[in-house]
This record gives sequence, C-alpha cells and structure tokens, in this order.
Amino acid sequence: MVKNFEITCPCCEALLVIDRVTGEILLHKAKEKKSGLSLESMVSNLETQKSEAAKRFDKQIESQKDRSRILEEKFKEALERAEKSDKPYLNPMDMD
Repeated sequence: MVKNFEITCPCCEALLVIDRVTGEILLHKAKEKKSGLSLESMVSNLETQKSEAAKRFDKQIESQKDRSRILEEKFKEALERAEKSDKPYLNPMDMD
C-alpha cells in the first residue's frame, strides 16, 4: 500500500498532498483565514488610520514651510560670506 505525502507549506501553511510515485500534487488546500474582527472594529481601525495619516500630512506641510524659511536664511548667510570673501571664485571646470 502506497501512501501519499502530506506536506504543510512553511510560508502559507497550505496543505499539499503529493503522490509518492509520480510526484504530482493531488490536493492543495489553502489555510482558512479566520476573521476575528467585526465590521465595527474594522471601521474604527480605518478611521484611526485615516486620522493618523492626516496628522502626518499636516506635520509634513509644516516642516516644508519651516524648511523654506531655513533654506532662505542659509542662502542669505552664504551670500554674505561670498560678498565678504576676497578670494576669487574658481570654476572647477577651469582647473584643467
């Protein structure tokens, strides 16, 4: 009497029944997913994710506003240093 191999997939935990002689897959049974969440909990979870995404978006908008101000200050600072410097500007392309 030849028995078939019963193998559980380590990735998806599906049951595979394989013929011992031919090596053919006779049965593939996917693992049943248990949905322990109710509709109300899924909706509340979605609302929470939505509010967190809105908070992250607002934070990024504020950081971009602040970023432009900081870059402007750095540019003015570099411009003042360049005007005060008595060293002539050397173009890297002229170094050949």
